[in-house]
Amino acid sequence: MDTYYKYKKFVTLGPCFDYMKRHAIAIFVISVLAVILACWYFFPSGGVKAGGMTFRFPSYESYLRDLKDGRHDPDVDSVLLAARRSIELIQESSDTLGFFKEYFSTNPNRVFTPDSGYTFFDSLFVEMENASSEGRVVRIMHYGDSQLEMDRISSVLRQDLQDRFGGSGPGMVPMIKPISSVSVMQHASGALTRYARVMDSLSNWTSTHRYGPMAQSVKVFGSGRFNFRRTDNRYAQERAKRISKVSVLLGHNSPGLSVTLKCDTLKTLTEVIDSAKDEVSLLSWTLPTEVVSGSLSFTGDAEVYGIMLDGPPGITVDNVALRGCAGTVFDDMDSTLMKQSFDLMDTPLIILQFGGNAMPGIGSRKGISLYVDKMDEQFDYFRKVAPKAKLLFVGPADMCKSYDGYLVTWPLLPELNDSLKVHCLQNGVAYWDTFNMMGGEGSMRRWVNHNPPLAGPDYIHFTTRGANEIGSAIARSLLVYHDFQQLRRKLPEGYVDEYMGR
Repeated sequence: MDTYYKYKKFVTLGPCFDYMKRHAIAIFVISVLAVILACWYFFPSGGVKAGGMTFRFPSYESYLRDLKDGRHDPDVDSVLLAARRSIELIQESSDTLGFFKEYFSTNPNRVFTPDSGYTFFDSLFVEMENASSEGRVVRIMHYGDSQLEMDRISSVLRQDLQDRFGGSGPGMVPMIKPISSVSVMQHASGALTRYARVMDSLSNWTSTHRYGPMAQSVKVFGSGRFNFRRTDNRYAQERAKRISKVSVLLGHNSPGLSVTLKCDTLKTLTEVIDSAKDEVSLLSWTLPTEVVSGSLSFTGDAEVYGIMLDGPPGITVDNVALRGCAGTVFDDMDSTLMKQSFDLMDTPLIILQFGGNAMPGIGSRKGISLYVDKMDEQFDYFRKVAPKAKLLFVGPADMCKSYDGYLVTWPLLPELNDSLKVHCLQNGVAYWDTFNMMGGEGSMRRWVNHNPPLAGPDYIHFTTRGANEIGSAIARSLLVYHDFQQLRRKLPEGYVDEYMGR
């Protein structure tokens, strides 16, 4: 009986205890939220310093600022659509000359040319147009930092230009490639040593500065082998898969060096260089059909500067991604070797895409000035080693860093972009503005948050989708100048210059 009453008393009072527990929990949760809200509202925006450290808390002001940014920053899809539409309107304009006149003077996504000259690329387009009929492969060198790794950006630029001017294949690749490419599968073996101007764990430095146009070389000691295969990567462009011409750029070879090409669709072919040569040589094989896979076997000693995997006559874009590079290393490379290479390679355009890696080391306007002066030296160098080539500089993308608890564009990046543009145009170099094409300050944050993401979680590098957008935009901007050149050919001489006010 006592046990029964004790149990009944416990059962009767249980709900009361449960109610008191829930009440206490509710008070605790409300109290915690109140403390958090108080900190959120009253905590100093600059943080609290204690013990040599700064403690921060999400602030009321930063929240309102984010709301304001969300209302006023342009949507990424709108920015990209506007960039495409600004060029597509050529087809819809009733006043075609009027469209071009406005485009070359006001469109922020155009390629900016020295003196706003719409004839700047004329000689380039003549070379590209004539390549097919003359049986040539015209090469565009695309140098850049890690944004270009895996053939990103370059691959879409290549595809779009080849669609108009002809050509195929992934272009020139190094014999040893530390970072894989979406455009071709490759592997090297044998007695090989890699030298690179921009160092990594797989490369060595050479006091001779003999790196070649890919800013790296591979020394073959006695024997070596290079294998390549058509890629099945889902991000590969279709024209990159079509290879029907193989070439080797090499130098400093031993006497009797032989290079043998073997492919899945033809018999073995061998080229021999009888005498020792310090200068650069170009060995080429034009194949009767496209190949799926192949190999190059080297017997003897040589420096291999690049292997070209091309298609029929036309154009190609050679991707040279230099991780961690700010673009200021070229004038330290052997200029004689570089000039010999460019003389053999038929290169009427060199693209330099840099600036992002310089940003962390720039803390003042003086730092900007020093960097752009150093880039001016690179322009002079390329004019020396490739005097027939036009130069196009692709400016840095937006980059974000954490500041006071929220992500902002790197300080001085907009000023660096503007300064690079001014210096390029003053020095006869065309300029394409990645930063403003993306949407300006804070745009990288929106590219990261886009669905699907167009940039990665480091708020610096593009995803493959984002890189494709950049490559396509550069191609469209270049091709507008070609469209205008074709129109001018149909009109009486001097008419366009008079209309354009020149």
